[in-house]
Amino acid sequence: MILLIGAPSVGKTLLLKRLQNTNPTTLKDDVPATIPTVGTNLMTVNAMKKVEVTVREVGGAMGPIWQNYFKDSHSLMFMLDISKHTQVAISCVQLMTILADPALQNIPVLLILNKMDIPGGISHSELDSLVRLSDLVRHASQKITVLETSAKNGNNLDKVAKWIYEQNKLDEAVIT
Repeated sequence: MILLIGAPSVGKTLLLKRLQNTNPTTLKDDVPATIPTVGTNLMTVNAMKKVEVTVREVGGAMGPIWQNYFKDSHSLMFMLDISKHTQVAISCVQLMTILADPALQNIPVLLILNKMDIPGGISHSELDSLVRLSDLVRHASQKITVLETSAKNGNNLDKVAKWIYEQNKLDEAVIT
């Protein structure tokens, strides 16, 4: 199972709804309505080559119990809202705590820097200097992939779909 977590209102549900579409980068003006996730949400998304993959989203308000879902996950997507400077700092602390969890030491992680379309947000280079993102990626026990996205307008959602597809292929190889 792929697990998707992040602070409240970072765009997790919108990302998954956009990925349910066969081509998430189309219909940029047709943004699906969302409501905050209370609890968990299982969603089947279309990865590449018409492969459907189930992703478990855990609501941002459930941060204190995210670790209860780690043992059932083979991949992790962690989403940050880079348009809110104060939330980025809090999310980085959450990310460091998550990466240190023993249950997640060897699983791949996709760090999604969402809302890149909003002016005034923190840039990738600012984030890199703030949390030493490149050092984190280089030295973490997990393989970490970083993508800047906009769930709202579809930027780079094809790359998220590709990452999900690759994780699903790896999971299937382990099962067989």
